[in-house]
Amino acid sequence: MHTPHAPVRAELTGAVLRELREVKPLLADKTVSPHRHGIPGTTAATALEEVATRVDPDLGYRLFLRLLRVLSVPLAEEQYARYQALGEEFGYGECHVCDRVEQFVRNG
Repeated sequence: MHTPHAPVRAELTGAVLRELREVKPLLADKTVSPHRHGIPGTTAATALEEVATRVDPDLGYRLFLRLLRVLSVPLAEEQYARYQALGEEFGYGECHVCDRVEQFVRNG
């Protein structure tokens, strides 16, 4: 039985790309899997830009949130609020964003 997929939310591509590009400089000194064949954080972010643009902004955003968690990227409160709002636009549940990045929000 074929399960229908949700339509691609292409109108949210720009919002996902803005968030990725804003954080990208913070990833310059970070590496995904540094003990194996490490991938520079900025390279990972560039790949996610491609995913958001060429495949699905929702998938790109979900992977972006995961990357932030894996690399323990510090976030400002206003960034976190934007991430929550964008998650709502995608129809994420109440804690989809908070489960991934809330612990990295800096107060003040």
